[in-house]
Amino acid sequence: MKVTVTTRHIKDTKTSEKIKSYALKKTKRIERYVNSEKDPSDLRFILSSEKFRDKAEIILSSGNIKATSSVESNDMYAAIDDVVDTIVKQLKKQTEKRTKEKRRIGAKSKEDLVESALSLDTESDELRDLKIHKLPPKPMSIEEASLQLKVSDANFVAFRNSENGLMNVIYLSRRGQKILIEP
Repeated sequence: MKVTVTTRHIKDTKTSEKIKSYALKKTKRIERYVNSEKDPSDLRFILSSEKFRDKAEIILSSGNIKATSSVESNDMYAAIDDVVDTIVKQLKKQTEKRTKEKRRIGAKSKEDLVESALSLDTESDELRDLKIHKLPPKPMSIEEASLQLKVSDANFVAFRNSENGLMNVIYLSRRGQKILIEP
């Protein structure tokens, strides 16, 4: 992270150096929220003094993160503390927002993933004729699945077993016998 500290209207060089070193110490709090390895980042402190007012300003740019803040106070050290606090609040808010978006994107259902995979493979003719049957969300017992097989015109029923929670298939053989497949 490239850090620049600029002082304006501060006559005493000793005081100016002390204030610059204090500002550089405070950059460690900001570096926690900025990944400077991924994106080149630039942090600028602008510290100015006019009569009885001391003003601290921070401008941060790092990849897609942009944050600015300025605070006026009677004490330069208090102004630096306050401006760093506001920047840290802004960075926390932005990082929380990004993690919420990632979680929202990552929480796709299995059906969405299947549909997106099928939409990517539109070139094959076999997948165009593919019909998707969704399983009932409620788990069934083997007896319920057997009754469902009798009622439906299909040769098999895939279901989630209520006893063990695993996926099972029950089907009619050519001889008319019901056969249960368990994983």
